[in-house]
Amino acid sequence: MRKIWMPIAGIVLSCALAGTALAETDGAAVYRRCFGCHQATGGGIPGVFPPLAGHAPKLVSASRTYPVQVVLFGLEGEIEVGGKKYKGKMLALGDKLKDDEIAAVLNYVLASWGNDKMLPKGHKKFTAAEVKAQRGKKLSSQKVYEARQKLKIK
Repeated sequence: MRKIWMPIAGIVLSCALAGTALAETDGAAVYRRCFGCHQATGGGIPGVFPPLAGHAPKLVSASRTYPVQVVLFGLEGEIEVGGKKYKGKMLALGDKLKDDEIAAVLNYVLASWGNDKMLPKGHKKFTAAEVKAQRGKKLSSQKVYEARQKLKIK
């Protein structure tokens, strides 16, 4: 009996661990929806859509809730990133993406294009629970813009 139990336990454990990995949302796959504006390289489109490469860590350093709010509710208003002005509009994606997808795409962006080397010390990955907490606020894109202005993010 013992000889049979050990291999079965190993198979069950392997399947459970594989299922956990497969159940995690793929941030890179979610980010493909962002290519049109922020580009595959995270470089953005000059004057219209800001880069995420080299800039996203500044957002997290200023406020952990702000990046979540931008994805959920959008952003409307002229912003400055790296000394350049951008007049595009970030569409609200809260009605298109689930909480785990938003957390996954934020984590993907923060781990890509060298952003991971610029994160604040002790940075932790975003969770679906954090996104859910912000989703309940139901902000307008203008309110998110006002929050950015208060944070003085450049």
